[in-house]
Amino acid sequence: MEKAIATILGEIREDGEGFYAIWKGVRLYSVFQGVYGLAQRRPVGFEALIRGRKPDGTVMSPAELLAGASGLGELVTLDRLFRAVHLHNFVRFRTRGVWIFLNVHPEVAIHGRSHGAFFGHLLAYLGLSPWEVVIEILEAGIGERSDLLEASRYYRSMGCLIAVDDFGAGHSNFDRIWMLRPEIVKLDRMMISQATKNTELRRVFPEIVSLIRSSGSLALAEGVEAPEEGSMILDTEIDLVQGFLFGFPREEIGLASSPALDAAMEEIRSHRLETTDDRDLEKIARGLLSVSRDLRSDVPVLSDTLARSLFGLDPRLIRIFILDGSGCQVGENLSRFRIADKGDPRFLPLVETRQADWSRRFYFREAMRRPGEVVVSTPYLSTTGAHLCRTLAIRVGDRRTARIICLDLDMTGLRE
Repeated sequence: MEKAIATILGEIREDGEGFYAIWKGVRLYSVFQGVYGLAQRRPVGFEALIRGRKPDGTVMSPAELLAGASGLGELVTLDRLFRAVHLHNFVRFRTRGVWIFLNVHPEVAIHGRSHGAFFGHLLAYLGLSPWEVVIEILEAGIGERSDLLEASRYYRSMGCLIAVDDFGAGHSNFDRIWMLRPEIVKLDRMMISQATKNTELRRVFPEIVSLIRSSGSLALAEGVEAPEEGSMILDTEIDLVQGFLFGFPREEIGLASSPALDAAMEEIRSHRLETTDDRDLEKIARGLLSVSRDLRSDVPVLSDTLARSLFGLDPRLIRIFILDGSGCQVGENLSRFRIADKGDPRFLPLVETRQADWSRRFYFREAMRRPGEVVVSTPYLSTTGAHLCRTLAIRVGDRRTARIICLDLDMTGLRE
């Protein structure tokens, strides 16, 4: 057996509480926090977290333990002890068909191999398949260092999955995601918390999630603690969740459907019913559907009666316009206000929209694809009014005679 792995295995002990190691008089032991698949509604993995317990019972965090390492050699040894304790306990629970998430210190990921082969031998010793292991690399530690890229390739060459941790903290950018090509990206809990308080961040948060998924990675929301955070996450394509809302770290691993997850999902649904504007959108959509039945496809304008009935649906509805089957606007915008919307005067060159081509817009393409259905866009910056808006649209008539009625909702707040 290689000396590096033999040295670490010699430090692993077991008692009635599980596997542990002693480091400078401190007992190192594992706790596990579930990672849940929203679609699967069960734990699909567990993040292993190290804890240290002093002889007087004081519990130490991983950061406190790592701060006690003197030099790179001790840091490598300590990091390896963490992973050895975790994997021994993971195997103890006979867990199969789920991942174990392991944190690797960036310096150890880069320089660990120079201290002797270790991780592959540990997996073989415990009979674990590499695909069961997700190696977490702290996003803040990536920088521009190509040697960390080599480290990620090393773990991936074994068959392990790679996760970038704490994305959204510090100087995060997508260049690092595209560089490492991780299987999983963990969105930092502070980004999630701030998105529930910051309307601008909340508006783009689903796009961040979508971009992560489009790059070939699963998106994991970590540190989810409050129902409003869970509610926001359900409005995105997040694949995986983790946090106190769904379950606290425990020394045991349970694979059954989590009562905590079921309770959290119920709490999230209750919160969504109290806070979402889905009911308002449904009311507007029903009104638009009703008006569309009274609009003939050969008449390219709305009557004053139909326009007034639409504007009466919601005070946020500020603009109505009609497109033909090619996506070109027919006539001018109809405005709620006596004075036509001018928006920000700096965007005045974009205000004129007669015969404008909106064929590239999501709402036009979807309305053409789904005749007779109301489609709703995500919030976006309107070039017409230079403000955030959402568009509802419905197609009337066949493709040759199509007319698409479009309603713009002001998403920046009610006007005076």
